[in-house]
Amino acid sequence: MKLYVTDLSPNSRRVIAAVGHLGFDGETEIQKYDLIKGEHRSDELKAVNPNQKVPVLVDGDFSLWEANPIMIYLGERAGDEAFCPTDRRGRIEVVRWMSWEVQHFNRALGDIVWETVAKQVFGFGAPDTAKIEAGQENFRRFAEVLENHLADRNFVLGDDLTIADFAVGSHSALAMHPQSQVPLEEFTRVNAYLERLEAVPAWAATAPKPRAEAAE
Repeated sequence: MKLYVTDLSPNSRRVIAAVGHLGFDGETEIQKYDLIKGEHRSDELKAVNPNQKVPVLVDGDFSLWEANPIMIYLGERAGDEAFCPTDRRGRIEVVRWMSWEVQHFNRALGDIVWETVAKQVFGFGAPDTAKIEAGQENFRRFAEVLENHLADRNFVLGDDLTIADFAVGSHSALAMHPQSQVPLEEFTRVNAYLERLEAVPAWAATAPKPRAEAAE
């Protein structure tokens, strides 16, 4: 298999972590693109994803783009029922939370960290205070949903890690970044949940490196 990714991307991180968690490291070639340099505008990437975005997984003659379907594909390929449930109830819960994180939770979180963290990294100017405040308002709305959901469980689907956690928690490092301005301190269960996720070996192994270290 070949996986096309980029650094500092929550979507790339979740699929790389899934590869590691499911034991596919030895049979997966990782191709990294530097988005700042425009490397993703290559003919090679366009051939496997007409959107010219990452992540993309190529397995034989099959290419698959979008992070969450890639993780589901890997989970089913590994036959890991605990991490990627295939029973009707378990699967629909995975789809529910993956849809929720894309449309609501991580969308709001992403709006905040784009302005407070990513813009500086990519050199796209100063943060927009109005957009940060709007993102924080949306984040509080949806973080409360997750906060209440975690009242009697350690992870999204229960007390065991599943593929849904790599989706919901995909922005963990950015959310906990000291410059992020994400109001995690208001949501103690959500904060503890993200810390639990960061302690998962495959997730910890994919933690973004400091810029100085990454440049070595």
